[in-house]
Amino acid sequence: MIGLDAAEPRLIERWTDDGTLPHLARLRERGSYTRLASTARYLAGSVWPSFYTGTWPSEHGLYHHLQWSPQAMAHRRPSPDWLPATPFWRTLCRGGPRVVAFDMPMVYAPEPIHGVEVAGFATHDRLEPPSSSPPELLAEIQREFGERHLEREGGSHRSARSLARLQRELLAATRDATGAAVRLLQREDWDLFLCGFGATHRGGHLLWRFPDDGQRNEADADALPGEALREVYVEVDRSVGELLAAAGPDAIAIAFSLHGMGPNTSRAELVLPQMLARVLAEGRSGERVREQNSRLDGLRRRIPVEWRSSVRRRLPESWRDGLAAFWRTGGVDWSRTRIACQVADAEGYLRINLRGREADGIVEAGAAFEDLCAAVAEGLATFRDSDTGLPVVAEVVRSRDVLPPGRASDLLPDLFVRWSPTPAQTHREISSPRFGAIGWPTPGSNPDGRTGNHREEGFVVAAGDRIASAANHGAEHIIDLAPTVYALFGAPQPEPMCGKPLSILR
Repeated sequence: MIGLDAAEPRLIERWTDDGTLPHLARLRERGSYTRLASTARYLAGSVWPSFYTGTWPSEHGLYHHLQWSPQAMAHRRPSPDWLPATPFWRTLCRGGPRVVAFDMPMVYAPEPIHGVEVAGFATHDRLEPPSSSPPELLAEIQREFGERHLEREGGSHRSARSLARLQRELLAATRDATGAAVRLLQREDWDLFLCGFGATHRGGHLLWRFPDDGQRNEADADALPGEALREVYVEVDRSVGELLAAAGPDAIAIAFSLHGMGPNTSRAELVLPQMLARVLAEGRSGERVREQNSRLDGLRRRIPVEWRSSVRRRLPESWRDGLAAFWRTGGVDWSRTRIACQVADAEGYLRINLRGREADGIVEAGAAFEDLCAAVAEGLATFRDSDTGLPVVAEVVRSRDVLPPGRASDLLPDLFVRWSPTPAQTHREISSPRFGAIGWPTPGSNPDGRTGNHREEGFVVAAGDRIASAANHGAEHIIDLAPTVYALFGAPQPEPMCGKPLSILR
């Protein structure tokens, strides 16, 4: 199984059709291909835990590297004692198939298994520092293939020189990860081999530049064109070919992506706090809203985002986590705060300060909760681009309405804010007839440096003697991948795994 992290299905289809990605094209020609629905529609960061547990986010509870703790009234990095989540390969191999897992994203530190595992070598997303089982394996791989491959993403507009350096890093990281993966594949006995590639994820965020997606070329005149991302996909495709050759012609091969990429439409970190503040302040002049009134926030906004990002990239990870949490909710007076923005990625996350759930909760369950949700959703829907008149928000939905109930339902955001599909960088200003105008921090560009952000579809392409020769089976889901593996090994599907084997099997 080869995970192409956040590889966009439209690009895979275009470039396998025109010969740009020959190895994936051959896999597609002799096997089966279909797009996959994904939990990324509302929780982009939940896709890997959803894949490797075979459950919904409301069951496993993992959706970001920083999540809200209602007990601490603060954002924390997830940990196994707080949000346990065991990848299916660590369970499947108990008394069964021997597993080799290399660089799968968003997993906790590997534990002793029937096989070997390396985590955090060159992933875009990780929950813990790089590690392996057995422990000495990581050091062995790093001695031969290097220790650090992807610099911290940062969060600012990048020059063409910086983007060119990033592309070189992505290509080198892919080559080194491939060398290490092939070494393990050839050296170790295995029944199930898993490998992840993070370059398509990082590259998708920072190298996404396709004029037909409506992005303003003049704003990125000094940036690399879409060809830069194409070369990253070509390198990853070459890696797929090396892995398939090393695995041998009898191996069942499954390559997949759990969500895709497109132009960055997110306004979550940039203007959602101000939008929410305007909505909350209407008719409540006595309610202090931190996003509007905090002197610290005012000072922060005066510091150029490039300067803040440069300093942040140099800080230890724990300090970065603390700063991100502080800027979001540090100093909030919870005795007067009814709802707050959570740290988010693509979509916006809002959490009600609910009495009996939050340690300092003040909003009563029932009518007060319902009225607040409705008022916020109605207010946010009034914001539009001041120049075009197009809406900024596509929908505001409650998590309970779009996800099944589960043991972690109370840990999820209460409201998801899905953005309109127009690129965010096209804004000069957004405004509401009720709540006034909010200027875009960097007109014509994305201040966080991300030209690309997540889309809700992934894909799977597979070939082998158990795989049907067909394409486009329909709306299947990423939580069906783990049950597919169990079916291939004839193993009973454990609870609470709730997917079903994909129809690509015969």
